[in-house]
Amino acid sequence: MSFTPVMRATLVLFIIALIASCATPTVRTVPFRIQSDPLGGYVLLQVRSDAADDPDYDWIYLGNTPLDARRAILSQDLNRADSFVIRVMKEGYHDQQKSWTGEQIVREAQSKGGVYWNPRLVPAG
Repeated sequence: MSFTPVMRATLVLFIIALIASCATPTVRTVPFRIQSDPLGGYVLLQVRSDAADDPDYDWIYLGNTPLDARRAILSQDLNRADSFVIRVMKEGYHDQQKSWTGEQIVREAQSKGGVYWNPRLVPAG
């Protein structure tokens, strides 16, 4: 079978597009809406995975409450991570934290339009 130059060019472009779509990671933007009582707590995010080489997981600062932020998360991280942990900290109060699986994050974001949490901070001492 003989290919014309146009057919060859079309085939090459198709193969390049196919390879690029496989190599490009899918990103999901997840809205986080975190309140706290009282307001003004630091909000941190940690992604935990048993498959990670380093067991010391970094905390990512998202902002202060009330927080209305969007975070881009790779779909592979949503599938691979064991948990996504949100911690709210405020001086003079005990830290509060909550965990979600990647599947729970996706479901909550789809059903509610974001990940919502409103922890009541307990005074320390």
